[in-house]
Amino acid sequence: MDVIINRIGLDGLNVKASGRLDLDNAVEYGSTIKNFIEDSDEVIKDVTLNFSEITFISSFGLKVILELYKQLKAQEGTLKLKDVDEQLMNSFKMVGFDKFLIFE
Repeated sequence: MDVIINRIGLDGLNVKASGRLDLDNAVEYGSTIKNFIEDSDEVIKDVTLNFSEITFISSFGLKVILELYKQLKAQEGTLKLKDVDEQLMNSFKMVGFDKFLIFE
């Protein structure tokens, strides 16, 4: 899985990936984003995950999203998910993520 991260201003990131966020790919996806945040000279507060090319998310992928949300919340930041298709949105709703995540 290729993860493309672009800076947005001083404290924001846009993250795009494609494929499945399952056991095989979710660890790499989460680690890549977390390492980028931790290695940044600036405090990253706003992260947008572009889901336009994500085709599946497993419970492990959901766990990675939750960990990222908690990391950003601790820094008074926000996590947004963009272009989430209906099937994936149903997965987020089923576990209650629609109650605290921002969807665009």
